[in-house]
Amino acid sequence: MPTSLTVTLANLIYFEKAQLPQALANRLIRLAAFQNPEFYRAQAMRMSVWDKPRVIGCAESFPKHIGLPRGCLDAALDLLRENGIAADLNDERFPGRALEVTFVGTLRDDQLAAAKAMQAHDAGVLCAPTAFGKTVTAAAIVARRGVNTLVLVHRTELLKQWQERLQAFLGVGKSVIGTIGGGKSKPTGKIDIAVMQSVSRQGEINPLVEDYGQIIVDECHHVGAVSFDAILRRTKARYLLGLTATPIRRDGQQPIIFMQCGPIRHRASTPAGAPRELEVTPYFRDAPIDLPTDAGIQEVFRHLATNAARTQVIASAVRESIASGRKVLLLTERTEHLDAIRLALTDLVPSPRLLHGRMSKKQRAAFATELNALAPDAPRVLLATGKLVGEGFDHPALDTLVLAMPVSWKGTLQQYAGRLHREHAGKTGVRIIDVVDTGHPALLRMWDKRQRGYRAMGYRIADSDESPLF
Repeated sequence: MPTSLTVTLANLIYFEKAQLPQALANRLIRLAAFQNPEFYRAQAMRMSVWDKPRVIGCAESFPKHIGLPRGCLDAALDLLRENGIAADLNDERFPGRALEVTFVGTLRDDQLAAAKAMQAHDAGVLCAPTAFGKTVTAAAIVARRGVNTLVLVHRTELLKQWQERLQAFLGVGKSVIGTIGGGKSKPTGKIDIAVMQSVSRQGEINPLVEDYGQIIVDECHHVGAVSFDAILRRTKARYLLGLTATPIRRDGQQPIIFMQCGPIRHRASTPAGAPRELEVTPYFRDAPIDLPTDAGIQEVFRHLATNAARTQVIASAVRESIASGRKVLLLTERTEHLDAIRLALTDLVPSPRLLHGRMSKKQRAAFATELNALAPDAPRVLLATGKLVGEGFDHPALDTLVLAMPVSWKGTLQQYAGRLHREHAGKTGVRIIDVVDTGHPALLRMWDKRQRGYRAMGYRIADSDESPLF
């Protein structure tokens, strides 16, 4: 083994092949590899695995170098240390241009602890629950590091939220905070917020991403996506900060998050002011679902969405909640289901407000304006698709979620429930009304998974004798 090794930090971590014994090279490459859950899932189901690699590798091989993702630095240095090899670090990262902004907000003690923990490392992930205040914490970090910053988001709605929050917490305007996305490109080179799809098109990365000293990745569990991954492999920014409430991916490829953004440096707990009384009320339906045994799950969902009796159960749940003065968010995955539910609530006061992907930008902006203009204690009903409001949607007054279409993955459940967890004056508890269909085995299995997910978040599930049966 060599006594020392040159390690170059740039867009990747580079090791010279000429200096590496093959055994050490193999171990370094394995740091950036993990077993592919999709392979083992398909294998267990006796499905074809010819197009599914057993191992996913994120290392790159160049003629004279091996390149590892930047988040592997700590593990690589530990490996060298274990083998008595001194690392000669050659830092070619881009330090960024000086940025003079002042944080004008006030951090809670837990936010201050998170900011300090993240500042102690050049790269890493802040894992904090919805309502923690990841954006305000990130704004404080931007001001303290004082280098030009690019914030990457995956939806236009998040871009607008970041722009508003950074302008408020840093006391600056559009001359400092630019945007790339939503059909416009107005970067300032100081603090820019970009929708990922706007800087990565058909495999081509906008070279602008190389011009920042800090990259902040919002909802960084999306990093596993090929286009996000490609952006981070292009940047040489000195600082890399990932933000997420759910550091897991449905496909099991979350190791990519930490390989690109670095390990979790700080896990925050639920803020003291967040709602503490968390309750799930199941609405059980034992009506049989008359479908062939080999019917796919989408066919089952289609049956649920078009079942008039089930829609009336959902409408009753909404009516009861509004009668109790609650602020209701109803989520489903199908727009035709939303239309059916709205039709069943035509005589409801206040009238339900609809939010779905078919709405134009102007319609969504008008929706947000109307919502924010409501009196804090006014009852309201929002009917929306989960994909549109599952992440980033911010309306703190909400205290009731009606889950009109079943989900099973805990990450989705956390994102949906997170819409209720934001602090709001007078809000001490939140409720989830879960419409549970017991007439199909797949739906019962999904309910079992949701129960585990609810308990993991601290929810109390009402006993069967407390829950309505339809």
